[in-house]
Order: sequence, then structure tokens, then C-alpha cells
Amino acid sequence: TTKKEFIGLEGGSLTVQCRYGSHYADHVKYWCHGGTRIYCAILARTDKTSSANQDKVSIVDDPAGLMFTVTMNDLKETDSGWYSCGVELALGADDIAYTEVKVFHGVSVVNSIVSGEEGSSLTVQCLYTQRLRYLPVTSPPTPSRPWNRYR
Repeated sequence: TTKKEFIGLEGGSLTVQCRYGSHYADHVKYWCHGGTRIYCAILARTDKTSSANQDKVSIVDDPAGLMFTVTMNDLKETDSGWYSCGVELALGADDIAYTEVKVFHGVSVVNSIVSGEEGSSLTVQCLYTQRLRYLPVTSPPTPSRPWNRYR
């Protein structure tokens, strides 16, 4: 992967695409959690069709596109940390690319930029984590407390 950081919302999913050279098309690929080659817990491998983590982490290789895709589901803040896309080579000299995953608890918006004409309505879709499900919703804007405006 060329992206060094991936950000996800607790309870959501995260997809990472890992690219590799054509000479690695027939090799086993994997996704592991850990900041170093020695301390890397493999969570998914392309040569294993099922695992205990299958609902949590999945991996799909696309040799024609020279990449494999990892999806992490049901994210938790504790999933934050360093991960790596790996290609298995002989004698443990694997080709590895490290990336950081950050999982946050809170609220995010689907589209961070919305626009409309003054006086018209806008819809903003917000995503929130499971922990916020039963908290009261704050009141909408009033003339004394309007939404931020940018012109």
C-alpha cells in the first residue's frame, strides 16, 4: 500500500488495498498486526479459505490487478496500531509494507462538504459508534445558535 494511515470509526469497516509486483502474483499474501517483522500476528492469509477471524478480517487476492484487498470489520479502538501487507517469500525474507490503522469512537459525516441555496433544506448523513446509540440528541440550530456558514 502507498497510503501510510487508514482511519476507521468504531463499529465500522476499513478496506486496505495492497499492491505488489507481477513477480509476486503466485505468492501467498497476508495481513498481520504488529510493528515489526518479528512481532507480527498474521490475521489473514490468501492460502487459507477460512479462519477464526474470518468475520473480523478478510483477504482477497487479485493477481490480474496485482493487488490484494483486506477488509477489517466491526472495528474497535483496540484495533488501532501498526499492520502490514506481506508477501511470503522463501527463507522468511518476506516483502512487507507497513501502515497504521487508527480507530476512533465518535461521530463522522458521510460527505464532509454539502451545499445548497439559502432558505433551502440540506440533509447531512452522520455515522456514529455503538456507544453513542442511546445518548440524547442535541437540539438543532436556532437563530441564536445557527449552523456555521461559509460563502
